[in-house]
Amino acid sequence: MVENNNMKAMILAAGEGTRIKLKIPKPLVRINGLSLLERTILTFANLKVQELVIVVGYQADKIKRYLANRPIVQDYKITWVENKQFHRGNGLSVLCAQDYVGDRFFLSMVDHIYDSNLFFNLLFCSGDLVCVIDSQPRFADLRDATKVLVQDGKIQKIGKGLVQFNGLDCGLFLCSRKIFPILEETIQQGKEEWDDAKEKFAERFKLDFFDIRGALWLDVDTPKDAVKARKLLRKRK
Repeated sequence: MVENNNMKAMILAAGEGTRIKLKIPKPLVRINGLSLLERTILTFANLKVQELVIVVGYQADKIKRYLANRPIVQDYKITWVENKQFHRGNGLSVLCAQDYVGDRFFLSMVDHIYDSNLFFNLLFCSGDLVCVIDSQPRFADLRDATKVLVQDGKIQKIGKGLVQFNGLDCGLFLCSRKIFPILEETIQQGKEEWDDAKEKFAERFKLDFFDIRGALWLDVDTPKDAVKARKLLRKRK
């Protein structure tokens, strides 16, 4: 059993987000009144997370100024980490923040939206890298999603190019510091994406998982994704 023990949450918000085709940083794209960054922060509310490590890069100052004026910041201690090489893979963003998290921490992409109250039992998962997956996806775009192959109670393979798969990676993780040497290894090999480190970790150790089984989640990458998210969330009210 894993208890919270004031675990921190790392949010990756450094990229340019060119596919969203807007003139504002992607973390500030609003979905029904709340920015993607605020929605990601609220994801951790039910996990009782009080300390956030937010990795920024592209238009970092604009993101910081925006959040400083939002009521949500009153409830959290926020550490900002700047990845000046944000134009490279997002694995570097994770590595940039390694000195600001403890032995175990949550990690989320900034552009994923989740239904509320999904993750409380994630606190009780064990494993050095626990990937939230969806074995019954109803809302995600399969063409662009990261796939997982679960066999014998573990994720055996993970990656966007998998042909055989039985679930999707939802972009939220419970991590231990065991991931950092893997990140250093893959980056040295010229593989700089977080996905590259996950693939290597699965190959070497296998991954644990937490299955949300068809609950609402979306990866907001494009204007079409944003429209879809707004419609789905309005229906949930």
